[in-house]
Amino acid sequence: MNKTETTSSAERGIDLLTMTVLLRSIESTSLDMSNALLKTGRAGLINTAFDFSCTFVDRDFRTVNTSVAGLPLHLNSIDLIPRSIAKKFGDGISAGDCFASNSAYLGNTHCGDLTLVAPVIIEGTLVGYSLARAHLSDMGFATPTTYNPEAKDVYQEGLIFPCIRIQRDYRDLPDVLDICKANIRVPDHFYGDYLAMISAVRIGQARITELCRKYGVGTFLSFMDQYQVYAERMARSAIRALPKGRVTKQLLYDPIIGYPDGFPVRVTIEIDPDQEQVTVDLRDNEDNLPLGINLTEAIVLGACRQGIFSCLGPEVPRCSGAFARVNILVREGAAVGLPKFPAATSSATTDLCQSTMVVIHEAMAELGDGLGFGGSSIGIPSSGAVVSGYDSRKERYFVNQIFLASWGGPALSGHDGWFTYSSNAGAGGIMQMSVEIAERQQPMYFEKVEIRVDSGGYGEWEGLPGPTVMRPTTDAIRFMTNGASRVFPPRGVRSGGPGGGMWTWVEDAAGNRTAVPSVGDVTVRPGEAMVSHSVGGGGYGPPLKRRPELVRKKVEEGWISEQRARRLRRRAQKGRGNRPLRPRCRQDRAAARPDGASLSSQG
Repeated sequence: MNKTETTSSAERGIDLLTMTVLLRSIESTSLDMSNALLKTGRAGLINTAFDFSCTFVDRDFRTVNTSVAGLPLHLNSIDLIPRSIAKKFGDGISAGDCFASNSAYLGNTHCGDLTLVAPVIIEGTLVGYSLARAHLSDMGFATPTTYNPEAKDVYQEGLIFPCIRIQRDYRDLPDVLDICKANIRVPDHFYGDYLAMISAVRIGQARITELCRKYGVGTFLSFMDQYQVYAERMARSAIRALPKGRVTKQLLYDPIIGYPDGFPVRVTIEIDPDQEQVTVDLRDNEDNLPLGINLTEAIVLGACRQGIFSCLGPEVPRCSGAFARVNILVREGAAVGLPKFPAATSSATTDLCQSTMVVIHEAMAELGDGLGFGGSSIGIPSSGAVVSGYDSRKERYFVNQIFLASWGGPALSGHDGWFTYSSNAGAGGIMQMSVEIAERQQPMYFEKVEIRVDSGGYGEWEGLPGPTVMRPTTDAIRFMTNGASRVFPPRGVRSGGPGGGMWTWVEDAAGNRTAVPSVGDVTVRPGEAMVSHSVGGGGYGPPLKRRPELVRKKVEEGWISEQRARRLRRRAQKGRGNRPLRPRCRQDRAAARPDGASLSSQG
């Protein structure tokens, strides 16, 4: 295997039509890979929630589009995995190989996401890599989950694949798979998901090979060069249009051990339109924590890129060339930075990751009207918990993550929040499970899934409300929860209001509710119910500027109450619509309560 080009066409420019055809062909390849994974995966996060991503990375570790076939957070830094493979194996790879990694220290997001990589090699020339990344149901933790925010170090985070070869000559290495099956609670699910991912990367490998043979390897590589130049040019143009400035912003994550007043997440953003550069500085953050919420390199890069590029407009390609215009400064050994071994990172894709993107959006909003978003969910509500137990209907044990009713999108300039946005980590790309499928997969039923009236942040543009989910069980079910946003619910920006906080209760047969910790291990028994309140998104801009017909429409559709609408109208009439609202609305009061006991099923 080598990088030698077999034709001189890579030295020539290619026309716009050919560039467009190749771009759309690569994007179509990623979609074909995703379709195979969606249709054949076993885990609920794969076959219903779409918590996976597929893409192609060229031999120089450059991406083409990180927003077509998966989650931007997965794809913005996925080039780190083939970099690690190339460093470890050098020229000792072949087209029949497939490699696996979930190591946070070798470029992966977190250990719950397994990444498979197949090299694309044509007549001895390495062209690139076909990749699939998917969130599995179980990775062999001591507890049945793929998140462990309370892990002390990496050794409490289950089975780790440190960029290993898992196939040779297109055949599985059975000893490796035997180790996996012996350490994972649902080996049949694991193996089914593994086969689905293998199908995806082999489809990608075949499609890219076909493209290279049709247009020539040189032309294909020339396209990759030219497209990165185009993407960087588009990013430069977008940054030139931004206001010049520098701002430092801090957000508090809910209290943890050692930080009773909240854990600070800090960012400094500098926009330099003259140099066509944005700098994101995260170096002034606390050291690694003895918890599983430390960020990984893949996540800190992905989160910063997503936070900035979501403010640059859809015309700018999301790929390596454009990413070069964002300078990200981090330090090793920081919780919001690069982890220092053996720091735990199994919850890197939630918690501080979401906090980082939220505070970036808040900082961008301070830099200029029209930039940034309101606050959104930090942590995962119990409606998205990992559940496990024994299903008496099917006479078997199960482990699965349910992703249902995680709503409450943040407001942004010109738009109310996206209802099924979930959080910045999912950014609307995680699909909401249907009630019927969730009930079929697990021994539970859903008594209600409804909007929490008034839980969205007010403003010129409103954050969308979160849901109430009430979930009784027919068998005992263990819920592994990984929430936050309770003490510090999502904030509004530019005089927008806060969203409602995240709460969880267990309700007994008599209707009495007991609040449970945001992060915990809770068993709900027959006759009891898990009750979940997800967050509402933060608002954007002063409510005085909101158009009256939008307020009326929200009241008529049941998003906000008449009481809240009247109160906002009175403030506007008194000329105080630009001031923050005191937490007098029922939902605002509830978000600040330590126990949430006064909340009704709707509020």
